Amino acid sequence: MSAHPTARPTPGFLTLSTAREVGILLALSLLFPFLIHLIPVPEDARLGQRLLPIFYAPLLGVLWGRSRSAAVVAVLAPWLNWLLTQHPSPPSATLMSVELLAFTFTVATLRARVGLRWWISLPAYVIGRAATIILAALIPALIHQRSLLDWAATSTVQAFPGLAVLVLLTLLVQRFYPPTPA
Repeated sequence: MSAHPTARPTPGFLTLSTAREVGILLALSLLFPFLIHLIPVPEDARLGQRLLPIFYAPLLGVLWGRSRSAAVVAVLAPWLNWLLTQHPSPPSATLMSVELLAFTFTVATLRARVGLRWWISLPAYVIGRAATIILAALIPALIHQRSLLDWAATSTVQAFPGLAVLVLLTLLVQRFYPPTPA
């Protein structure tokens, strides 16, 4: 109870602990793409689209039982990256926010229902991808008027190495840093 008689209780989500979690996860969501882009590859390799580094921090947040913080990071990370680096573009950041939020929600739901399994990021990625395809179908300008089928197929196939990384991260957390209960 607050010492001030008219003070309202602070909502449970707006705690110092949650702010710390969000801050750490946001820092990781900037660090992982930065580190991936330091790998020397040809300019057209697009490692971010292949290795999905922006997914790592929200995935780790959910695996460690911090689903709400991970959801906040899922929405903010693409935009924070855009503010600092001008990448991804605003249309891509919109799609990524939707995809990351659907991905995060699905991982959290699966973790709560079946526990931590090595494969939970795979259906979560598919659901996140489906959400972006629906959004792109509704607003074609988000994919710069490209063919929806071409855009969806290309971006999904390019992400296969990143899916392997997401599975590897899940296995590493499962083995070396088991999460707290969901």
